[in-house]
Amino acid sequence: MNEILEARFVEQIDRLVLGIEPVDAQRRARIAHRIDVALDGVPVLPPGGSMDTGFDPDPVGLLPSLPRRDSGRHALVFTSGCKSRITARSFHPSRRVILFTPPVESPVTIRLFDASRRFVPRRIRYPIPADITVQAPPSRVRRPALFPGAAYAGGPTATGMRGRVTWKQSTVNEEPARWVRVEATINGQVVGRAHGDDRGEFLLMLESQAAGIGDLHSPLVAQVTVFGPPVPPPVVANDPLGDLPIEELLADPDVISPGERLPPHYAATANSTRAVAFELGVLLTHQQKFFFTV
Repeated sequence: MNEILEARFVEQIDRLVLGIEPVDAQRRARIAHRIDVALDGVPVLPPGGSMDTGFDPDPVGLLPSLPRRDSGRHALVFTSGCKSRITARSFHPSRRVILFTPPVESPVTIRLFDASRRFVPRRIRYPIPADITVQAPPSRVRRPALFPGAAYAGGPTATGMRGRVTWKQSTVNEEPARWVRVEATINGQVVGRAHGDDRGEFLLMLESQAAGIGDLHSPLVAQVTVFGPPVPPPVVANDPLGDLPIEELLADPDVISPGERLPPHYAATANSTRAVAFELGVLLTHQQKFFFTV
């Protein structure tokens, strides 16, 4: 417990502004390996150019990062009692980490990014309590879910599919549909969700109870629907995540962090939905692509 000391002492008090605990949407557990969590903005490249992140340019660069604890949690901290701004090196030598911040204006927008492509990036805007000097309420800690990406390590008995989405059906000069959302339903009930990446690819895995109660039936037919914006958003030349929708939480309860709510204006078209016959314990590949008609 903090104790405010007399003026003759030099005291530093750290208060939590925003705590982030990235969660694996498939396993519903904390993500063990390193995820980049940074304040949103146009990334500035480190000296010497971009790092090898699988994206060009680096989507985080020197954006101020929320430091990662050994527990896998990240924290944006306000430090009182300091007279200067302090920066330090993080796990990547070129990442800039916030140890001290001036008063933070609400809301705060963050970007979550996995250089290994095991998870699809997200950009989320969270409100911050007006008074951060009081004991941190639960609303100051968020658990955003990240969905499986192309390099996700799924189990050997997972039931699902790898899919691809483009704008228009033609294979000539194909334009990937970036950052789509995918739902699989059986009898109107959602049994699986996925987020698409910048290449128009997604990894959809069905929930373990998708087959219902009783004998398991294979194939298991589900309606797969892909949602996206009405037109292709412009790709920002110097920011690979610049066209990734910002999901904004206005107030609790937190319906944004789970990643189940569609971004504004996202919708499906006649050619972005169809029935898929899933084989139990098999991850389908080389499937016919989905596409949007504009």
